[in-house]
Amino acid sequence: MARRAGVATSVLRYYERIGLLPAPDRVGGQRRYDLDVLGKLGFIGVAQNAGFKLREIKELIDGSGDAGDLGASMRSLSTQKLDEVEALLERAKTMKIWLEMAKDCGCSTPDECALFPAAGEAHPASDLALRVVGLDATCRRPDDVIAMPTVPPRVSAD
Repeated sequence: MARRAGVATSVLRYYERIGLLPAPDRVGGQRRYDLDVLGKLGFIGVAQNAGFKLREIKELIDGSGDAGDLGASMRSLSTQKLDEVEALLERAKTMKIWLEMAKDCGCSTPDECALFPAAGEAHPASDLALRVVGLDATCRRPDDVIAMPTVPPRVSAD
């Protein structure tokens, strides 16, 4: 089954252990899966590619049972996930701007580089450390450092 689904056998065992897949029948100690497991694995794969964590996918599967309502679970979790994706996009934009500035950096030390906090300047939390600065052709610290708007927090992958 693992080969047909394109996953490692350890993935199947893990999914069983956390309740994403039902325990299969065993013949001579070997797991024998029903063909509907392929559909569940496809569901899990699509949901993972959409950014859902395994815990969230379990909620979707549990909500799609005989008496369940997949749509209600999907709407709720998708709304939350969209907020996370928007935050990721904002963070990626900020990272891109910073990296575009940094690629042309000619500074000798962090102290002279406007891309980093100045000596004595409060150190921002790591997620807020990226800054946008007013640069001409150099990233050397100008007198008019422009603090960047708050960077959305990183979203952890599960």
